[in-house]
Amino acid sequence: MTGSTTATRYRCTTCGNLTRFDVTATRRTRSFHHYTVGGELTVESSEVLAEDVESVECGWCGPSGAVETLTEG
Repeated sequence: MTGSTTATRYRCTTCGNLTRFDVTATRRTRSFHHYTVGGELTVESSEVLAEDVESVECGWCGPSGAVETLTEG
């Protein structure tokens, strides 16, 4: 993947989970598709143009968990 995307970190304030989350997001991308003569597709590069995170749920607590976005520092 190309482009400058930074990873968002999350933390569940209910159980303390820092590693497992179900993230629902809508992404708008630009990709370079390369097809072989036989019709097989290879996506050679992809750039995220826009991303909208709709929801984040804790992978352990599920919808009952309270997830916060961590800031650097």
